[in-house]
Amino acid sequence: MVFLYGGVEGGATSSNVVLIAEDGTIKAKVNGPATNHWGLTLSGGDQDEAISTLVQLLKERFPNLSENYSITTDAIGGISTATDTGGIVLISGTGSNCKLINPNGSVTGCGGWGHLLGDEGSAYWMSLLAIKIVYDAIDNFKHTPFNICLVKEAMYDYFQVSNRMALLTHLYRTFEKSKIAGFCRKLAEAAQAGDHFSCHIFRRGGQELARHVVAVLPHVDQKLLDGKLGLPIVCVGSVWNSWDLLKNGFLEVLKEVKQKPMAKNLCKFTMMKLKCSSAVGAASLGARHVGYNLPMNYANNVDIFFEHCFEL
Repeated sequence: MVFLYGGVEGGATSSNVVLIAEDGTIKAKVNGPATNHWGLTLSGGDQDEAISTLVQLLKERFPNLSENYSITTDAIGGISTATDTGGIVLISGTGSNCKLINPNGSVTGCGGWGHLLGDEGSAYWMSLLAIKIVYDAIDNFKHTPFNICLVKEAMYDYFQVSNRMALLTHLYRTFEKSKIAGFCRKLAEAAQAGDHFSCHIFRRGGQELARHVVAVLPHVDQKLLDGKLGLPIVCVGSVWNSWDLLKNGFLEVLKEVKQKPMAKNLCKFTMMKLKCSSAVGAASLGARHVGYNLPMNYANNVDIFFEHCFEL
């Protein structure tokens, strides 16, 4: 009999599912619509009540689907795809979240509170920040040193409106977080073309993402810092495709905190992206949940895109 281990990566925009055989071979994979915390390694998957309810419903409605279930957050699924020793998962897509997973399995988080209370450094957050600055500048409510014209026109074009009043429909009546977040692609295009205002938005985004790392630094196990990678940071989400725009702000914050006692042991950090869905890590976690270590070639699952060593 062939044993199959399934993994689900569920997010606010899309979801991925894989089936992996006991020898580590991926037998099937499929992409689907958003699931948020109604999936397996999912954004929102650390809500105990939701987890128990979901497991019960799965067993009742699909009694032959699986013998066992292990449900956790998309962040932990991400780190389990990249390494078996732990690290930081820093998510920046539609929303944002940060989780530190130590070698002993302890977890410390920062963020992940959604668009009303958090999502700093995410596509949604940067889009809304740009929109807010445009509104404030036109109202003469807050001065900005940047020329807002390019972003303002891009904003009207993206939302298919001709004025700020019409845009309010998208922000309130027909609000879709993913729709707002999608405007970040236009900001990235403008920044790549040299628009200073858009570059400022991404610099701010980089700063906020770095602050997530700073928040969990006091809880980092020294074992994570002693490896050849230094502190591993697994970067998940489409915003990381604009790393060149985020980098300056990100480094500013970490270089500043490096001067403080809390970061004295941080000599190096390595940033990497997953080359496959975190559903792969989810399957590994599921296998481990039932006492089986699924063979994983972690080096094949990641792409290292940035390393930084601090001056001593």
